[in-house]
Amino acid sequence: MHRHDPAYGKRPEFGELARDAGRVLNERMLDQLDGSMNLLTKAIARLDAGESEQADRLVARAAMLPYDPRELGSPGVRGAAQIVYDLVSDQFEVSADDDSRWLTAAVEVYSSVIGPARLNLESVMHSFLLQDDLFALSRVEQRLIRKTFGHAPMEAELGDGPEATPAERAVVIVSLLGSARALRTAYAAGA
Repeated sequence: MHRHDPAYGKRPEFGELARDAGRVLNERMLDQLDGSMNLLTKAIARLDAGESEQADRLVARAAMLPYDPRELGSPGVRGAAQIVYDLVSDQFEVSADDDSRWLTAAVEVYSSVIGPARLNLESVMHSFLLQDDLFALSRVEQRLIRKTFGHAPMEAELGDGPEATPAERAVVIVSLLGSARALRTAYAAGA
């Protein structure tokens, strides 16, 4: 039994109960994340259509989702961060082994973002090094990531702590969505 197994160290009769509780909590977290990503994907579409008021309402709804002490963040901010991560990792996955445009586009976007978007992009890009069992990077890509993004933690501190207000979360979300849109544009231009 692995130490991360919820039943680890528990009597057998309580082990399965612990596993069931963990499954329920994981399902709840994934539902919240899916819900926030749905709202934020719609917000991006509204921004693309020039409908900023509608986008603001969708962002506000995502920002209202309460802080999750188990996940150490709010679903709205985590959803926006996941959208950025998915854009980069999807682009990496469809790139040929000798094609680093996925990375050079991210470097270009990184040079133009500030605040939470910059911290999040550092974290996303450095996670490719930290998860080297998932991502086969060339030595050139590894060096460029280290040189450009430093040694960011796997999850950046974006100002989404338990005391953050929905308005403060909305600022973070808008920043992250801005980087997502910039990445999407950069990837489309490089295709």
